Amino acid sequence: MIGRALPSVFPWVRHLSAEELREFARDLLDATHDAAQLDVHATLHRTIVEWRATARILADPGLTAQLTRPLPGEDHGEVTAP
Repeated sequence: MIGRALPSVFPWVRHLSAEELREFARDLLDATHDAAQLDVHATLHRTIVEWRATARILADPGLTAQLTRPLPGEDHGEVTAP
């Protein structure tokens, strides 16, 4: 049921796969529960912003290809703490 309601509220979910849509719905429900029960709204906002960014990438085939290509096999060594 929620999967059918989400596109009317978040039209960008059409760019997500079925599994991604289920994951977004789970994340959204968890974040909504936190907002209602714990008065923690930052998680809800972050969940929506992050999934919308994912959908934006998936909506652009060129960007998707660029961001999902294999990384070079070069090892640049250990990353030191700032």
